[in-house]
Amino acid sequence: MACARLPRLDAKTMFELATGALVVACRRSLGALHDGALTRYMGVTVATLVAVGGYGFWSATHGAGTRPLLPVTAPAVTTFLALVLASGAVLLFHGERLTALILTGVVGVVVALAFLQFSAPDLALTQISVDVVTTILMLLALNLLPKATPREESRAVRWRDGTVAGLAGLGVAGLAYAVLTRDGTSISDYYLAQSKPGGGGTNVVNVILVDFRGYDTFAEIIVLGIAALAIYALLDPALKGAAVRRIKAMLPRTESRDAHPLLLVVSTRVLLPLSLVVGAYIFLRGHNEPGGGFIAGLGVAIALIMQYIASGYGWAAERMKVDAQSMIGAGVAIAGLTGIAAFAFGRPFLTSTFGYLHWPVVGTFEVASAMAFDLGVFLTVVGVMVLSLAQLSRVARRIDPAPEGKDAMDVPLERAASGATGREG
Repeated sequence: MACARLPRLDAKTMFELATGALVVACRRSLGALHDGALTRYMGVTVATLVAVGGYGFWSATHGAGTRPLLPVTAPAVTTFLALVLASGAVLLFHGERLTALILTGVVGVVVALAFLQFSAPDLALTQISVDVVTTILMLLALNLLPKATPREESRAVRWRDGTVAGLAGLGVAGLAYAVLTRDGTSISDYYLAQSKPGGGGTNVVNVILVDFRGYDTFAEIIVLGIAALAIYALLDPALKGAAVRRIKAMLPRTESRDAHPLLLVVSTRVLLPLSLVVGAYIFLRGHNEPGGGFIAGLGVAIALIMQYIASGYGWAAERMKVDAQSMIGAGVAIAGLTGIAAFAFGRPFLTSTFGYLHWPVVGTFEVASAMAFDLGVFLTVVGVMVLSLAQLSRVARRIDPAPEGKDAMDVPLERAASGATGREG
């Protein structure tokens, strides 16, 4: 009789109650873990890596390295101290965004000098080029941000984050020291031996990028193109009136200034042809000497984006015969068609070849099919940089309009040269 008075068990109701409870529990746990705090995500990730690496270190046996150390010279010590001081200064002055950006540039220069010290001119050129592009990008972004960062967490939180970061840095330094002081075989010996007979070039770095590891480079330029289009799509709403007013409200008022400084306008226009010639030279020599499509693309992109910054978005956009989005598409298409062309000769995708031509005046010179692939890399890099930085420049100009309420990006050179100044509040 007692059992008859109990409610009947319904499997459907039990299932719905169980799944509902699980959904509520999952939402609460996700809300606690994924709260949008980047510092928490990075802190957990880095702390986990430090813990796993520390366990592996202390649970294994250790021995001294067998390779002799390089001699310590005065320039090496000086640059090392500059790197340490600049890195420490970034930590001290990171709240002042412009100062932190300048100090980060110092770190980039020291890293480029280190690449030169270890006979890696390609990496040094790439480091300098990327550092310049990053600085321009951040300077444009700073126009849309307050001068200082928000107030940080408590002192205990800062000590916690500093401890985790310090342990991670010591771990990476110890790992690098352990690897560099021990003998071992490396795949680099194969690339050094096969660079000329296999790829037709003496610049091993460029041959690896466009010949031996063409798949990686092809995928990377596709990712670059997608990233640039994403930046364009994300920044496009910032050109609307409501978004402009919201950003203006966050920024401090500044003194009036020239819309387009005459010295910057003239210098960038004079240097543009020279920059294009240097870019072409770096591109053509890349298969045998330091250079290549990526470095040349960065150099040309810097020269082009300076036209946007100096003369305004409207002036530069009117004179660009090919838009950046078409340039990205053409670069990816050329790189892909270069790989597909190998099918016509019964070879796998992205298989390259090279040969020699003899012209009466020029003489004998080498022609490699990888140059077409490198051209695709060049066009993609130029398109990506111009699209991303020009869009930021356009937003910055819209936020900081020209005199009499006109958009500074559309102010002609004659108006800027006449000394017209002003800023809308």
